[in-house]
Amino acid sequence: MDNGEILNVNRLLAGSWLIALAALGCASPDLSGTTFSCESDADCAEGEVCGPISGVLGCVAVDPTPIRIGMSGPLQGPSAGLGRDMERGIHAMFERVNSEGGVYGRELKLDPRNDNYDPTAAHQNMLELLDIQEEVVGADAPDKRGSNSVFAVLGNVGTPTMLVTAPMATKNRVLYFAPFTGSQRYLRDDTNSPYVFNYRAGYYEETEAMVEYMATYRQPRIITTPPADSYRHIIAFTQKDAFGDAGYTGLTTAYNKISPLPQADSTLPDPSIRRLYYERDKVETVDAAVADAEVALTELLGDGSVVQSVAIVMIDTYQPGNTFIRGVRDWLNQDAMRAGALDVEFMHVSFVGSDALADALTQAPATYLDVRDGVTKRSYTEGVLVTQVVPYYGSQAPGIAEYRADIDKLDGGATSFTSLEGYVAARLFVTALKLNGPTLDTASLLQTLDEKVNGVDIGIGTLLSFSSTNHQASHTVWASVVQADKSFQVPFTWNPIDHIRPN
Repeated sequence: MDNGEILNVNRLLAGSWLIALAALGCASPDLSGTTFSCESDADCAEGEVCGPISGVLGCVAVDPTPIRIGMSGPLQGPSAGLGRDMERGIHAMFERVNSEGGVYGRELKLDPRNDNYDPTAAHQNMLELLDIQEEVVGADAPDKRGSNSVFAVLGNVGTPTMLVTAPMATKNRVLYFAPFTGSQRYLRDDTNSPYVFNYRAGYYEETEAMVEYMATYRQPRIITTPPADSYRHIIAFTQKDAFGDAGYTGLTTAYNKISPLPQADSTLPDPSIRRLYYERDKVETVDAAVADAEVALTELLGDGSVVQSVAIVMIDTYQPGNTFIRGVRDWLNQDAMRAGALDVEFMHVSFVGSDALADALTQAPATYLDVRDGVTKRSYTEGVLVTQVVPYYGSQAPGIAEYRADIDKLDGGATSFTSLEGYVAARLFVTALKLNGPTLDTASLLQTLDEKVNGVDIGIGTLLSFSSTNHQASHTVWASVVQADKSFQVPFTWNPIDHIRPN
């Protein structure tokens, strides 16, 4: 018997039951809340939708209230490109869902708030989004809240801000989903908040992919065997805060997995990778880091008789990154010996905002004359690699093609890695809502995420899974190389099981 036959039998049985009751002289029963079998919304009455109820499909009344979702990120200021693109991606996915009737008839509404990438402003945003009337002292004691809270928080941007907002969500038993940060601290350490779920690979995984690339895939290699002084051929340019710390720790941890440094000098970190700093949202502090990079590169240069391969790992955002790359490239190109003997590659983690970085590097002047011949024009984009946690948005994968169509429908604006991450995070969130069923509350959704989001295919080329012991859906890293026309090439992907896989 097929599903259609089963549905007809159920309808006949329900009708026979009513006739029998009438024959016995019983009053008409109250059928409100009665669940009848269905295959789709078309099988249900007006004002009802078909959804899973206790493991079977049944018709339930539509809840007219929208599902409100909060977000805090830099929608203004020097890092606004990151926040606005994350918001655009989420909005594009929500618009798709709403145009198709919502989630079991309920509209999705995003409430985005600007925090200028500032933890204090992010804290205030969470007070408003969660409708916190009075903060209660103690990490385990929920705050006193009103009735106007968002259901969940999705796509918050940044590590320093996350360290404020994620604990607030956990404290108040609110789902904190897919923040735009690869931080280990709180999100991927032994905190194990039941309310925090990540979509993306973390900075430890991104930097591990970089280190494996330096040691095995890049030609000429930067990390050699035996280790000798390979660590001196790596320089870290980092934001001076928790974001920079997360990336730097990931870098040193990954280096030690591949090429442990002898403990000869206990006063130095292990390994002694030189670290340069700039201050968040203060592009003027990059000049000092450029000067420090010149000193470090001069030490490596020696007499210039041997080409030295160098990687500058950058834990940054796009404006400081653009300034730093241009400064170092200009210094290298002031001297023919330096230009020929120092083979420098700039490697960023995904948070940089790849498209904004590519756009900045191709603004005038987009090129410089090679000092070695005075004729060849070279692009500032040369030797710039970014690890990504989503595929290239030019991919023909079905989920990526739908993203491009939905972004175009939303505002006709540009596609980007960051807006794609917002879209993918929102799609995964919506998938969980649909798997959960029409009766929605935080406890049931947490259970759905832990038990039902397993091997989910949303059309991006990698399967996504959560479990009670794994709150990170993806562990895949895509390498991307910036081109002079602002496009990207993807030379390889990486994951902890297969490691580097060339494309």
